[in-house]
Amino acid sequence: MILVFGGTTEGREAARALAITGLPVLVSAATPYGAALAREGFAGEVLAGRRDAAGLAAVIRERRVRLVVDASHPFAADARQNIRQAASACGVAYIRFTRPPEPLPEHPLVKPCADFVAAARLAADHGPVIFLTTGSKTLPVFLHTARRAGCRLVARVLPEPEVIAACREQGLLPRDIVALEGPVGAELNEALFKAYGATVVVTKESGSLGGQAAKIEAALRLGITAAVVRRPPEEEAAVYNTAELIIRVAAVME
Repeated sequence: MILVFGGTTEGREAARALAITGLPVLVSAATPYGAALAREGFAGEVLAGRRDAAGLAAVIRERRVRLVVDASHPFAADARQNIRQAASACGVAYIRFTRPPEPLPEHPLVKPCADFVAAARLAADHGPVIFLTTGSKTLPVFLHTARRAGCRLVARVLPEPEVIAACREQGLLPRDIVALEGPVGAELNEALFKAYGATVVVTKESGSLGGQAAKIEAALRLGITAAVVRRPPEEEAAVYNTAELIIRVAAVME
């Protein structure tokens, strides 16, 4: 059995590609919505729910998994660590499968940031209106910095009830919440940034699958700063395309 972790686009791609080869594949997604997406075009079993390393190890042992494919989001550091720990504890093979990195355009308005704290500070310096597209989990650090600087923060988040509730609990007003699932094209991004009067956009270095290029292009069209949180480093053995993934998996499963 192969266990594919990740409700990401690349996770779904990996699961479908491996299933076509006839190998037994089980998918684990962190959320019910991620699980629903994973079931599209995939006939195998899909598990939903976040698990710590011990919980993941229990699944690996129970399902007699021989190989783990970690297709979690590039910025999901905790998930990646838990998956690695679980695979190591169970003595099973581990392959990191992820989206390829995408270089940032060299432009004076494109500002790479080492982490979310640095991005929050830079965004506050380019206020008064910060348009945040890095997800609800990063909201606290940006809200804290924006409020101290007297900036308005507009957050684009997933249109999930619990996400909207979390935004409201942290004090965001409905007029400052854009509930929209991405990625979307440069035209819609530009219209949103313009409609909210954004003076700086914050995004993650998440590649084309995360809408990185479209958001930066829209910001540059409007002549506003794009603060880009740098992607965490990937391991040297990471796989970036399904053809190589199938070869690597076949070598383990033969």
